Amino acid sequence: MTRQFKLSLFFIFTLFNALTLMAPLTGSVAHAEINTTNIYMDVEHSVYQVRVINKQTGKKSSIGSGFVVQNNNILATNYHVVSEYINDPDIYTLDYLSTDGKSGPLELLDFDIVHDLAVVKAEQALGEPLELADIPEKGAPLYSLGNPMDLGFTIIKGTNNGILTKDEDGNILFSGSLNPGMSGGPALDEQSRVIGVNVATSGNAISFLVPASYLKNVLNRVAENKFRPIEDRFAHSSQQLKEHATKILKKILSNKWSGTKIGAFIVPAELDKSMRCWDASRKPKDDDLFRSFFTRCSNEDDIFLSSRLDVGSINYEYVWLDTQKLNPSRFYRRYEKVNNSVIGSHAGKRDVTNFSCHTDFTKVAGQDFKTTVCRRDYLKYKGLSDMLFTTALVGHKDKGFLFNLDLTGTDAKSALALFKRMLETFKWQQK
Repeated sequence: MTRQFKLSLFFIFTLFNALTLMAPLTGSVAHAEINTTNIYMDVEHSVYQVRVINKQTGKKSSIGSGFVVQNNNILATNYHVVSEYINDPDIYTLDYLSTDGKSGPLELLDFDIVHDLAVVKAEQALGEPLELADIPEKGAPLYSLGNPMDLGFTIIKGTNNGILTKDEDGNILFSGSLNPGMSGGPALDEQSRVIGVNVATSGNAISFLVPASYLKNVLNRVAENKFRPIEDRFAHSSQQLKEHATKILKKILSNKWSGTKIGAFIVPAELDKSMRCWDASRKPKDDDLFRSFFTRCSNEDDIFLSSRLDVGSINYEYVWLDTQKLNPSRFYRRYEKVNNSVIGSHAGKRDVTNFSCHTDFTKVAGQDFKTTVCRRDYLKYKGLSDMLFTTALVGHKDKGFLFNLDLTGTDAKSALALFKRMLETFKWQQK
């Protein structure tokens, strides 16, 4: 056998192995493309644009997406997509727009304000209802559909990155970009079944989906109500929000809290896995007249009510100050300037009552504190309140400590229980 013949055989053998190794990879790419195409064709006529229309001008005020589910004239979407209509039905109407340009009016049936879901009904059949399914295993491919930025029907491929463990309600982390207008559209598995609803984006390649299990609950209520619209939207919202707030605070109160040291106090840090605490202390300098340490904590899980109003936030902060250079009167003036807590809410006069406040002196961890409790109530959302608690260390000439806690759209009784429990855990460790 000549050397040239051996080299030819080696070349053929190498090429054969390379082609054999490449075959599965090429096949998987083609399979992925076929899946995307098939899914697009399977559901294209069951996905719609949902539009909020201003009655006065007849023009779109906002848009989102929706999909046929349960019955052929029922669409699921996000609460925030239709929130303008829910809050102001005298000003706005709802309608749908199909991929082939057909449109018609929609009627609101029910919603889940906590999980950002809504169900609406058309006057005629819209398409084949999509099947709901459980969340697939982590890492499974997902396909999100909708109408981004009013540019037409779009499908986005991504990956299931699992349930957000810090999120009390367990939204799905989706590695795909949900553009404006895709909210309310379906997120599908490879069998074209709905496993979630597009809800939010947090950057170019990070988005969130509401699990389909929450949509099932709304659809069950719709069926039990014989597909009639709910009678009082604000009472419906209030009940959901109050139940959610009570559940969250009850869970927090039952948790075993970790502690953190700030100044001479040991205080609660993260109250729950949904909370995050950050240090915001000013870097000390040699010529500083006083030292200050500042820690802020928040749940960062606001619930959307309208374009100008959110509720459900829990924020608390600790501030410690001390001095070896200022006389008591100058230090007290500094201390007073720091004690200016405000509630983290944009609610205005048409949303809430004025604050009613009560101030008293109390002992906390053996130290004297001046404590103020403030409450204001929501006008449309009965049973919900904003609560603001402030407490300040008194009786020391060279040190001060502030604790502020505010909760928006909450149950007042449960919020007061949280404040008292937090104060009970304070420990004084001054040497």
